[in-house]
Amino acid sequence: MANLYEVALHLAEGIGGVIARRLLARFGSAEEIFKAKKSQMLQVEGIGSKIGEEFLQKQPQLLKKAEKELQNAEKLHVELIFFTDVRYPIRLKQVEDAPILLYEKGVASLNEDKHIAIVGTRNATQYGKEFIEQFMTEIKPYNPLIISGMAYGIDIMAHREALKNNLLTIGIMANSLDTVYPAVHRNVAQQILDNQGSLLSETPLFTKLDPRRFPARNRIIAALADLVLVVESKKKGGALLTAQYANDYNREVGAVPGSVWQETSQGCHWLIRKNLAHLVTSANDVAEIMNWDIAKKREQKIAFKTLEGLELSEKEKAILKLLTERNQASIDEMSLASSYSLNELAVVLLDLEMKDLIVALPGKRFTLKKSLV
Repeated sequence: MANLYEVALHLAEGIGGVIARRLLARFGSAEEIFKAKKSQMLQVEGIGSKIGEEFLQKQPQLLKKAEKELQNAEKLHVELIFFTDVRYPIRLKQVEDAPILLYEKGVASLNEDKHIAIVGTRNATQYGKEFIEQFMTEIKPYNPLIISGMAYGIDIMAHREALKNNLLTIGIMANSLDTVYPAVHRNVAQQILDNQGSLLSETPLFTKLDPRRFPARNRIIAALADLVLVVESKKKGGALLTAQYANDYNREVGAVPGSVWQETSQGCHWLIRKNLAHLVTSANDVAEIMNWDIAKKREQKIAFKTLEGLELSEKEKAILKLLTERNQASIDEMSLASSYSLNELAVVLLDLEMKDLIVALPGKRFTLKKSLV
């Protein structure tokens, strides 16, 4: 659970995730930020005289609000995950505008091997529904985490079909976690929690619903995903915004084609036509895009005969073993799992690539060369 100063930093007006991380880099911790003088704060990029002055003046109120926020979180069984917490999603940590604090209700791991976000229009058609039903049965052997936004239409269909296929799913909410919006989706939200999933939000508790928070929610959906799949979308809408975020974050994007006369396929066709998304007609397309292979089970071993004649350091062996177990991993995940620093890993990964033993994937992830498995 985040501490008092971390929550207060999140609640401070005018200090978003970008500036908050700069402050953390400068002062080391949220508590030290609250001890800083105005002259010290003004040395941080993005902190002008007005923001710095307001922050200093409102510190007592911020700490009082933070104390209340922690009490409410405890009552509602909501976990507050600060940016430096080991449970904070690694994928989200990679993007510049990630929130400094997340609210989580549930127990899902936010760092699974495979993450797929499924988004689309609120006015989903039978075609979209049938595609999601088929897609979930096909993707099930890969056991991905399914991410969506709990909205009407494609979003809620994705959550429901994930649940039917016993896949972990997390709902990213624009509203605060003291309620569920739309209210008609409360049953699905409870099913997600009952099936070891989670609900996530960056919105402080008991905050009035604000439409401006929905686009911000979409960036979190995109950042958490390895691939964002747009099932149905009109020419404009939240799904296209999520796809835009995904491209900006160097995530893969897929779009499902449909009838040229169907309004809810126009957004998907535009993404494909502009080379902003892969054409996806099945789970096999997603597996190919992401280089997922069912045959790569965790219990598989590297064919070490392929490595004969190569001199490998202990660090290289450790990373190869980790990739055998996980199939693929980001440099941040490898750092957490191995205790090697990011600088150490960068050198090791470069050496392994030069030896043609690993392959770099989209989203700064790595996997073993196919010839090794």
